[in-house]
Amino acid sequence: MPEPYDSQTAIEKIREILLNDGYLKIRDHCYVRMGERTVDDVDIRLVLEENGIINSKPEWDKKHQKFKYKVNGYDTDAEKISVIVNIIEETWRVIAVTVIARDW
Repeated sequence: MPEPYDSQTAIEKIREILLNDGYLKIRDHCYVRMGERTVDDVDIRLVLEENGIINSKPEWDKKHQKFKYKVNGYDTDAEKISVIVNIIEETWRVIAVTVIARDW
């Protein structure tokens, strides 16, 4: 198992990828949760690229064999949301696994 990024390095890596022509993949499960929570792609990008913070330890994602990071921030309506992501540095991608509303 690889070593996880610390919180600051993880958010910097997410922004580095997304703001420099990297790819944001939103999983089908995340799209379902987005619909249930009235969250859209703009909200996800706002949290990941601009106002999100990571203040919890990453969890190992057994299914995808990567660490999951919980990024807490505010959507375009100033509502609290958390976006759970995997960072795939080798292919310059951030994978949005799910979104949680008002969780922190």
